[in-house]
Amino acid sequence: MKAERSGAVGATKPSGSNKTPKPGQIGSGTGTSRGLDPKAQLVRVGVTRAGKKGKTVTVIDGLDVGSPDDASELLTKFKKILGTGGSVSENGAFSFQGDNAALLVDMLKAMGFKRATQTGGLGASK
Repeated sequence: MKAERSGAVGATKPSGSNKTPKPGQIGSGTGTSRGLDPKAQLVRVGVTRAGKKGKTVTVIDGLDVGSPDDASELLTKFKKILGTGGSVSENGAFSFQGDNAALLVDMLKAMGFKRATQTGGLGASK
């Protein structure tokens, strides 16, 4: 019966949290690093709360690791080290629960992504 009532007057509107970020924003997946050497990739790590029901989320944007299998393997490695949940979106942006930006930047630099920068969160230089 609920399925029949979903289109009824007074039904709740879908939340705006399913909006895709504008190009160039953190989490948009529109980084300029596609196909570049890890040393030359411009990777941004940012902390956001927008569209996440007030929860803090750390997003890695502009990271090109290759195939989806490679991205899944890297995601698993990051999740184990951070001890948090995470996912890879369709546009290639990695997102993790909590404010882990400083640690992720250090990890990315150790992996050879020399141009990894932090765009917000704890430990960001002003």
